[in-house]
Amino acid sequence: MQKLWRLETMEISKFLWSVLVLLVTVALIAPQQVEAIIVDGRVSGQLTLTGSGTITESSGINSNGINGSGINGNVINELDFNGQLFPHGPLSVTGATGDFIPVVGSQASFNLAIRWTGSGSSVTLLDVLPGVGGPAWNAPIAGANGFATGTFFSLKSVTFDEVSLTLIGRGATQLTSGDPLVQKDSAARIVIQGTGQDFTYNLTVVTTAVPEGGSGLGLLAIGLVGLVAVEGLRRKITTRQNRYA
Repeated sequence: MQKLWRLETMEISKFLWSVLVLLVTVALIAPQQVEAIIVDGRVSGQLTLTGSGTITESSGINSNGINGSGINGNVINELDFNGQLFPHGPLSVTGATGDFIPVVGSQASFNLAIRWTGSGSSVTLLDVLPGVGGPAWNAPIAGANGFATGTFFSLKSVTFDEVSLTLIGRGATQLTSGDPLVQKDSAARIVIQGTGQDFTYNLTVVTTAVPEGGSGLGLLAIGLVGLVAVEGLRRKITTRQNRYA
């Protein structure tokens, strides 16, 4: 009995080692394969755009100026970016950290003006498509055959008056560049601040990536597989022990 038990214990040990070797192999090889194909990864860092913009207020048909009341309470506030591509900019990339560093010196343009209703923390971002997002900036990455983007999905708060503006939004940011193609993405916090006169401001747009720990999720998945394997082995050993008890 003891001899048979030792043999089965050795078989279980070999199986456990096989599982562990497989998990380690996957952990070491998978990242290399991903880097060869790469469509996965997380953006890290922060990017700063500077330029100017103007807020107008309308009922959605004709502008009626900034008066804080609007028509029938259905006021649409619109932030347009001044420049050659008015109302979309461009703005200059004046600062960057982390993955955004190759973008410094580029020009960024918004695809849409930013429009919203409400004020303070009770605001609703307009022109948002499900799964796509709303207004977004886009900047080329010099020498990397790619681009960086920052997309609004919602607004957390907006406060403004004749001389100042603070707009805080949530969304996503993405970097696509290189050959082979490398794509990274992350949730993002986008803050627009400005000071000026008569609702025309000198703007600073700061996009901060909020990494979601893609590699951590991969390790978690590997860990869960290992736990399942170990739990299966524990039950198998318990069954064998009961059989030979």
